[in-house]
Amino acid sequence: MNITHLDLQVSDVPRHTELFTALFGLKAISKPGSPAIAILEDGAGFVLVLQKKNDAQRYPDGFHLGFHVPDAAAVEALRARALELGVPCSALLHNARGTTVYCTAPDGFWVEVTARAGLAL
Repeated sequence: MNITHLDLQVSDVPRHTELFTALFGLKAISKPGSPAIAILEDGAGFVLVLQKKNDAQRYPDGFHLGFHVPDAAAVEALRARALELGVPCSALLHNARGTTVYCTAPDGFWVEVTARAGLAL
C-alpha cells in the first residue's frame, strides 16, 4: 500500500503552489493561478492537492510533511534556494539519522527535507 496523495487546506492557494513548484519541484497539473484549488504531482505517483480553506483554522504545532533527497548536499542546496526565495528555514540538523532542514510554509506548517544516512534513493 502506498500513500498517493495529500490534501492540504491553505489560506492562499497560489502562494503555496509557488512554494511547492519553485522549491520542491512539483508540477502543477490543474488550472494555473486558481485561488480555489491546485493539483501538483511529483512525477513518481504522488499528488499534492492544495485547497482554499474557508476559515481561520491553523495547523497544530509540529504538523509537517517531508521529502527525502539523495544526499546532504541536496538538503544544503534546497535550504540555500529557500532562503533566496525568502522562505524561513531552520539551521541544518546533522545526526545519526542523516541531514535535515525544516522550511516554513506560508501557513506556518513545516516542510521537512531529509537525506537519511544509509538510505539509497
